[in-house]
Amino acid sequence: MKSAVEIIKNKMTEEGKPAKRARFPGKTWPQVAAILSASIAFMAAGTIFTWPSPAIPKLITPEYDITIDEASYLTIIPPIAMIVATPLFCILLDKIGRKKNLIVMGFIHIASWLLIAFATNIYIFYLSRAVSGFGDACGFATLPTYIAEVATPSVRGMYGNSMMIIMFIGQFLINCVGYYCSIKTTALVMLSIPVLFLVTFYFMPETPYFYVMKNDEANARISLQKLRRVKDVELELKQITADVQRQMSESSKYSDLWNIESNRKAVIIANVARGFQQFGGISALLVYTQYIFQQAGGNISSGHAAMIFTAMLAAVNVFANLISDKLGRKKSMVVSCFFCGIALLSETIFFYLQSINVDVSAAGWFPVVGLAVYVLFFACGLGVVPILLLAELFSTGIRSKAAMVTNISFAIYLSVLNKLFPYLQTNFGLWVPFLFFTICLFLSTIGSYFLIPDTKDKTLEEIQQMLKGNSKP
Repeated sequence: MKSAVEIIKNKMTEEGKPAKRARFPGKTWPQVAAILSASIAFMAAGTIFTWPSPAIPKLITPEYDITIDEASYLTIIPPIAMIVATPLFCILLDKIGRKKNLIVMGFIHIASWLLIAFATNIYIFYLSRAVSGFGDACGFATLPTYIAEVATPSVRGMYGNSMMIIMFIGQFLINCVGYYCSIKTTALVMLSIPVLFLVTFYFMPETPYFYVMKNDEANARISLQKLRRVKDVELELKQITADVQRQMSESSKYSDLWNIESNRKAVIIANVARGFQQFGGISALLVYTQYIFQQAGGNISSGHAAMIFTAMLAAVNVFANLISDKLGRKKSMVVSCFFCGIALLSETIFFYLQSINVDVSAAGWFPVVGLAVYVLFFACGLGVVPILLLAELFSTGIRSKAAMVTNISFAIYLSVLNKLFPYLQTNFGLWVPFLFFTICLFLSTIGSYFLIPDTKDKTLEEIQQMLKGNSKP
C-alpha cells in the first residue's frame, strides 16, 4: 500500500503543478475555540494600545503633575520597544513554540497593567508603555502564525480576523472604562483580560506544525486530534509532515528572504499590504478620533465619540470575514481601498471648506458619517486581509524570520504616521493629513489589484507552490 506522501506526490500533474488538496475530516468548533482563546491576548493588546486616549486627560491634572509634552511620548514608546523586542520573540517563536510565546505575552500584559496601576511618576508610565511594546512584538510575531497553523483553510478564512475583532472590542472597553474610572481602577479592571486569556489558553494545544518542526510526531498527532476531534488523523499528519519537511529542507537564512524568489514575493506582498493598511490612516485616526469629532462640532463629547468609533470598528469586523471570504483577498482589498479613499476624500473636502471659513455648521454631522463609511469598508478588506496574508504567505522554515521583518516595518509605520498626522494638522490644517491618506488609499487600490494574491481556500503548502509559480494565484 502506498504511503500518504507517495499519494500526495502522485497527485502532481504532468506540468509539475499540484492538484487540489484533499480536505480532511474533522470538526470546526475546536479550531474556532483555539483561535478565539488565543485572540483574547489581542483584546488585552487593544486595551493597552488605546489606553492613552482616556488616560492623558487625567494624567495632565494636578494629581499626577504631568505635562502634555511628557504625556505625548506615551504613544511613541510602544512601537520603539516593539522594534527592539521583535528579534527576541521571533527567535522564541521557533525555540519554545507558538503557545508558550503567547503565554509569555499574557504575563507581559499583566506586568504592564500593574505598572500603570501603581505608577507615581511619568517614568513608571514610560516603563509600562515599553513593556506593552514588548507584548505587541510578541503578539504580532506569534498570533497570526498560531491561527494559520491550527486552522484548516476554510476555518482560517472565516475566523482568521478574530484577533482584530477582539482587539477592537478591547479598544472599545478601555474607552468606556477609562472614561468613567480613575487610572488605577481602570488598570486593575483591565488586568482581568490577560488573566482570562491565561486561564482559557492554558487548555489549548500547541500547533501540529511546531511539533512536526521538532520531529515530535506523537505530540503532533495529539494536537491534531484535539483540533479536529477525530482519532484518525494519520493522512493529514503525513501531509503536514511532508509539507513541513519540504519547507524546512529549503535554506532559511535571513538572506533567503530576498535571495529566494518565493520568499521575496511573500515579504514584499506582506509588507506592502500592511503599508496599505497603515497609510490608509487607521492607527492615526484611532489616536486622534476625539480631536476629529471635536472639529466636527455638535454636542457629542470626545469620550463618547471614541466609544462610538471603536464600537463601530468592532461591530463591522464581525461581518468582515464573510465579505472577504466571499470576494477573495484581492477583490476585498481593491474594494476596501477605493471606498475608504472616497470616504476620506469627503472628509478632506469638509475640513478644507472649514479651513477657508465656509460655514459648514449645518453639516456638522458629516465627518461622523464619513468615518462610519470609512470604518465599514476598512473592515471588509484593509482590516482583515493584511493580517491573513502575514499568516499565510511564509513557509514554515522562514516564518519566524519573516515575522521579524514584518513586525519591524509595522512598528516603523506606526511611529511615522502617529507623528505625521499632528505635524501635518498643526502646520497645514486638518484637511491635509486627510488628503494624504486619501491619496495613499487610491494608490493602494491600484497596488492591491497588481500585488495582492488570492489565497482563499488554499492550504499553506498550496500557497507556497503558488508563490513559486507552480499554480495559478
